[in-house]
Amino acid sequence: MMAGDGGGSSAMEQQPQQAAQTVSPRLPGRTPKEGERILAPTRRPDGTLRKPVRIRAGYVPQDEVAIYQSKGALLKKAAQSEGPPGYDPALDAKPKTKSAKRNERRKEKKQQVVLLPSHETHSLAF
Repeated sequence: MMAGDGGGSSAMEQQPQQAAQTVSPRLPGRTPKEGERILAPTRRPDGTLRKPVRIRAGYVPQDEVAIYQSKGALLKKAAQSEGPPGYDPALDAKPKTKSAKRNERRKEKKQQVVLLPSHETHSLAF
């Protein structure tokens, strides 16, 4: 009898362990498939629990799906950033005139004077 009890109890111990490994803890009686996710049950304001939500492998929620854009819309968006078709900014660049260069030098000198401490500005005065 002892031998029979010992053999029977070990077989009984193995079955619950195997069942615990294959059954989902959140969905009793179901085994989650590969890549499948299960969201935990949530609590309603009245205190009851909602059913757990099973999300199939490869499913993308509607909120996360990218909005469709046609090829024309994509080309239009790309063209706006580059300017009109055939536009070359290097050809459009004009050389600076004499007065523009002179004004630029004046601005640089003003910035240098502003950046220097007050005791050094007297030596730069004209």
